[in-house]
Amino acid sequence: MTITEAATLAHAHAQALLTHVGTHGLQGVLGRAINYGQKVSITAPTGIRYQAILYVGKSGPRLVAEGLAWPVELWQTVTAHVAGSVSVPRPTAAALAIIAQDPGSTVVYVDGSYVDVDDRQTVGWAFEVWQDGQSLYRSAGSFDASHADGTRNIAGECYAVLAALTWCERTQLRAVECRHDYIGLAHWARGTWQANTSLTRHFAATLRRTVIPITWIHVEAHRGEVGNSRVDVAARHAATYRESFTDTPALLHATFFSR
Repeated sequence: MTITEAATLAHAHAQALLTHVGTHGLQGVLGRAINYGQKVSITAPTGIRYQAILYVGKSGPRLVAEGLAWPVELWQTVTAHVAGSVSVPRPTAAALAIIAQDPGSTVVYVDGSYVDVDDRQTVGWAFEVWQDGQSLYRSAGSFDASHADGTRNIAGECYAVLAALTWCERTQLRAVECRHDYIGLAHWARGTWQANTSLTRHFAATLRRTVIPITWIHVEAHRGEVGNSRVDVAARHAATYRESFTDTPALLHATFFSR
């Protein structure tokens, strides 16, 4: 098979792949053609774009992830259409570490945001999971500030923790280190601050019920720490563009907010 023939086949397979992901409500676009392959990108429901290369050879098409590590469920959905695809790469070399963390540990960064644009107030939230100094999974979204009981970005901070905790429970993690820049999260979780609102009471009660041990680490905001900066940007972006918006955030109990 010549390079030109492979490129033509890769383009055709990539087009079929984008049609496939479209049936799952995902958006995909073609990137540039390369030798024996075609670059593609898929946008997750969180708004984060993930990259891959679809190669064509004697054994048929295969998809290889590149760049930011894909969420496992998204990767499985996409690769169900491409036989012979490889698993998502997980860099483990210490020299490649982006953040500092103990070997074998799981670190979660969380953050919330509040924006008032065109007379619309929106709360954003974001969390990112790290292992071996590399990003494993990230999610971000937003909801109308009318649900925040006047707490603005604090509601986003709380939601980020609950969303992260739900993801960690589903993936059966044994322990988590949560890094946050709002000190109230740890105080409500430990019971050293009294939870005086329905929001904080629900937050504290949920954390008391979790079976996952959480180590709370406070980090200074806007000091250049990579993990903190990334969720700060993601939460602000989600709030600004009202991404993943639902009238009542699905992971929160109906009484989480009072009106």
